[in-house]
Amino acid sequence: MKKTLLALSVIAAAASANAATVYDKDGTSLTLDGRVQSVFYNGNYDKAAQKDSSIQNSARFGIGGKTQITDWVAGLGYAQWDATDGAEHESFDARDQYVGADFGEFGLVKAGRFLDSTYSVEAATDIYEDAAGNVQGKFNGERRGGQLQYTYDNYGFFAQAGVQTAQDKAAMIDNKYFNADDSYAIDSGFNGALGYTIDDVVFGPLSFKAGYSYVKGQSGNDLTVNNANVDSGKEFNNFKHANASIAWGNVNSGFYVAALYEHAALRTYNDTYKVVNDGFELAAGYAFDNGVSVVAGYENSFYHKKNLANGEKTNKAIVRRIPVFVNYTVNENFNVWTEAGFNAGSSASAKDENALKSARETVFSVGARYTF
Repeated sequence: MKKTLLALSVIAAAASANAATVYDKDGTSLTLDGRVQSVFYNGNYDKAAQKDSSIQNSARFGIGGKTQITDWVAGLGYAQWDATDGAEHESFDARDQYVGADFGEFGLVKAGRFLDSTYSVEAATDIYEDAAGNVQGKFNGERRGGQLQYTYDNYGFFAQAGVQTAQDKAAMIDNKYFNADDSYAIDSGFNGALGYTIDDVVFGPLSFKAGYSYVKGQSGNDLTVNNANVDSGKEFNNFKHANASIAWGNVNSGFYVAALYEHAALRTYNDTYKVVNDGFELAAGYAFDNGVSVVAGYENSFYHKKNLANGEKTNKAIVRRIPVFVNYTVNENFNVWTEAGFNAGSSASAKDENALKSARETVFSVGARYTF
């Protein structure tokens, strides 16, 4: 039975490979996992204090349980939180929270808060810390509640199908380039992904994946409008997200190369314009036997607003970045890294120049993490 890194994170109650089993008796187990890290960021990072170079600490904690109900199905639950993530050092925010049923080789069903199916495609290039992700993760990159999802990952085949139910004030797009609150009123939606992995092609497995997500906005009596804002979140018509990726090799051993293509568009509630993100990411690296791995890539993303009446594109921003990541895994619990991101020709129209300010900055960080 074959499992990808993503499948391992959702099929087991513990999201970390280093999760500690603190109880295991009569078919019932309890696991704990988490991490603590400190990272030095140069002043160009948003995470740096007052845009000055500084060391920032953060933590993550998760707890999971699993119990065998019958010979062919087990019930499970998992919750994880981010702690003190940011310069304020005051946050304690929910990440994954779900309950589910594990049917072994026949798949897993879960309900709750998590990333939708399109992330299984994006995972191919989600291998950096903070210096990348200008394509994947910008639109539809937040965990949302109210989801039901089925995952099958066996014999080389991967399939995921999900349903989104109504949610108030849900995050859907990174609004750095559009100066708007990322808080939307969701009515319903669906998502899915398909993939296939071929074992041992020259230097590792070769994997293909594609995904799609559709989200419909609330309307009518579901909304209370006050000066174009609504109590349940911003109005919108619909949101569409499609992506595809290819990955070759193992990111933790030997050569690894990957490519990702993304298209995402949010259509406003009055059909006046669409907020669009189109782009691609490339990544290539090598992991040595001594625990050192090196990854470099290229990101190209085009953000804009499109007027649906005349086709005019405004708030145009082309982000071109080169991320470089060097990591040393001392052992399964401790690793250190350094990372940098460089401008590779980002540009914007004159009136939208402020939208690209951060994309032109060179970022640099050094970090250490203990995982348990």
